[in-house]
Amino acid sequence: MMQLLRTLKGKYIRASRKRQRIKIDAFVAAYIKQNNLTGLITQANTASTSTGTELYDYVVLHSYVRKHKVKYILECGTGKTTWILADALQKNHLESGVEGKVISMESIAKWYEEAVRIFPEHLKQYAEIILSPATTFLYSFVKGTTYTQVPDHPYDLVFVDGPELTITENGNSYETVNMDLVRYVLSTDRPVTAIVDSRLRTCVAYGIVFGKNKVKFLKPWLIGIVENVSRKDLMINIDGGPLSQMLKHSTVFKFDTPSWIKNEL
Repeated sequence: MMQLLRTLKGKYIRASRKRQRIKIDAFVAAYIKQNNLTGLITQANTASTSTGTELYDYVVLHSYVRKHKVKYILECGTGKTTWILADALQKNHLESGVEGKVISMESIAKWYEEAVRIFPEHLKQYAEIILSPATTFLYSFVKGTTYTQVPDHPYDLVFVDGPELTITENGNSYETVNMDLVRYVLSTDRPVTAIVDSRLRTCVAYGIVFGKNKVKFLKPWLIGIVENVSRKDLMINIDGGPLSQMLKHSTVFKFDTPSWIKNEL
């Protein structure tokens, strides 16, 4: 009986997720059409040799910038999304008169040169593409990579799709996380939102730094979202203070005695 119930529950969940995916696909297609993005996406696909991202990513980014009237965007990893972000900024500018800019960071010369060469002329005033080496950044015990030459702007949105996440030290290579959001948050009390493209390690790291209640990973969309965080939301005291706040947030925290020595007391 229990096995039958589990089987039926599994079928229900799969059917529900399939229906959700169909609704998402329909929304994405409608959004792209309504916002005249088809031509831009086709142009980007034709001009660029990069793999790009899913249409879901384009819609999530474009809709966020449009709805929240974003002015400054830090994009970690230049690509076709740079076109999409610039288009959203242009539409906002034409409607409100407020001009925004996406600061797009790239650490690999090959992709930087292509991105600059093929970027649409009519969107250039809304994007600044910067070639910048990546370096390591350590916040408490969380270590990752950041770009070295990020301009100082009051960013409203950080889109994380780079830099390269492999660090080589002392002859050993290992995968790590992006820390540009954390480094920026350390510099300001102004809330900022981050959208993370399919980078589970980075989402885990942000959960450690900001607390799990601040970080979501939306499986149907395969994106992480960290909403409206600032320096006050950091869970770790970088000045060497106690980590009890983070410990309470992520760990069973109670006064007790280890089970194997209880009877010895």
